Amino acid sequence: MLSRLMKHEWKETWRIPCLSCIIVILSTLLSAICFSRMEVPQGDDALNVGAFFFIMGFCLLLSCISMVASLYIAVRFYRNLYTDEGYLMHTLPVTPRELILSKLLIGAFWMFVLSLLITWAILVAFAFCMPVLSSEPVHLDLAWFSANSHALFGMNLPAFGIVCLVLYVTSSFSSVLIYYGAISLGQLFSKHKVMGAVLCYIGFTMLIQTVMSFAMIPGMAQLVITTDVTNDSAVVPATFGIFFSSIFIISIAGSIIFGVISYILTEYIMKKQLNLD
Repeated sequence: MLSRLMKHEWKETWRIPCLSCIIVILSTLLSAICFSRMEVPQGDDALNVGAFFFIMGFCLLLSCISMVASLYIAVRFYRNLYTDEGYLMHTLPVTPRELILSKLLIGAFWMFVLSLLITWAILVAFAFCMPVLSSEPVHLDLAWFSANSHALFGMNLPAFGIVCLVLYVTSSFSSVLIYYGAISLGQLFSKHKVMGAVLCYIGFTMLIQTVMSFAMIPGMAQLVITTDVTNDSAVVPATFGIFFSSIFIISIAGSIIFGVISYILTEYIMKKQLNLD
């Protein structure tokens, strides 16, 4: 039955996420063409204002696309399970777990794909933008990153790519589950359930950010203490790679922990505290 639910969910939700991906791809190609036609500004310390505002606008567009896709996934969950449609969905011969998983797997898949596309879009845009941004153009040197990968990331580039992939997967599931948990908590309010869900999401997000910030304090303190501020060279601090890798580990662990908590909360409310009034 889970496969049937997933098939139905896919048919009902693919249009908006797919359109978002197409917009990301087309806007990235357009930005690359525009940057390739720009000229390096003349004069000392000159800045290409057009390129600067273009790249800022491009990043804003990507943020808006990501936000729209996220809201669409959240609203889809709310309307399908906690409004009038919910009366039909909850009478089907399926468990709450199957309802949650069918939506989670599809929603997390689109969040993962969109995250990869946005990362690719940013890298492509900056690769074309940096050479024409200022009078002293900066080029992204992959060889330099490869040679200094351990100092920068605490690991080699292949390992860094794998860790990024794991982070994308866990964060995709976690972000969707946090939406589900906040929406489910909002249904416990007798009135203004949508506002309650929004407030729960804000509170949950603030809690997550606070916990993650405290978890990163030891690594940040070590980086500050061991960094030689009198050294004016461009050498990467010895502890930067360790700090950077610890951020990834904390982020992955946090995504898993808060995702599991959100899932348990969502399933419990749907089983024990379901309120469709």
